[in-house]
Amino acid sequence: MSTLQTIHGHLIDLRRYTNVHLTHGRRPLGPTERYELWIKPSEGAQQKFTVNTRNLPARRGHEISLIVTDQKVPQVLGLANWSILDGVNYARSEAPSLIRVWDFPLLAIAFLVMATIWGDVGMVLFVPGALAYLLMAGIGRFVARNRRAAQVDCAIDAEANRICGPERTWH
Repeated sequence: MSTLQTIHGHLIDLRRYTNVHLTHGRRPLGPTERYELWIKPSEGAQQKFTVNTRNLPARRGHEISLIVTDQKVPQVLGLANWSILDGVNYARSEAPSLIRVWDFPLLAIAFLVMATIWGDVGMVLFVPGALAYLLMAGIGRFVARNRRAAQVDCAIDAEANRICGPERTWH
C-alpha cells in the first residue's frame, strides 16, 4: 500500500459534476457525483484534486485537510474540515466492492482451463474452487479495506493533533 500524505489549506474553488445515467430506475454501479477541489496551502501553489463521492462536507473558503495517497495522481482518501469540525473517511464510506467485475472473466478462464486439463473432474472441482477463490478474494479485500480505513483515521487524528493541539480531540 502506498503511504499517505496530508495537504492542508483553504478551499478556493469547488465544482460539482453530476453524471446522468439512463438506467430507468436502477442504481448505477459507481458514484454518480464528482467534485473538483482547488486548495491553496499556506505556502506553495494551488493544487487540484478530484473526489468521486456524494458526501463532501466543505465549501469555498473553508480550512480543510485532505488525506491523499503519494501516487503520481493522488487519490483522496479522507477530508477534515476545520471550519465546521466535520470530516469523512472515504476509504470507509466510499469503499469499493469486495467482489470485482474482473473476477468473473477470470473465473470463466479458470473454468475453461480446468475443463481442458482435467475434463469432467475439472468441471466438478471448479465449483468449490470458484467459491473458495471468491471467499478468499473477498476476505483479503475486506482486510485491506479496513486496514486502509484505519490508516486514514490515524492520519486524520494526527492532523487534528497538529492543527488543534493534543488537548482537543477529533470525533
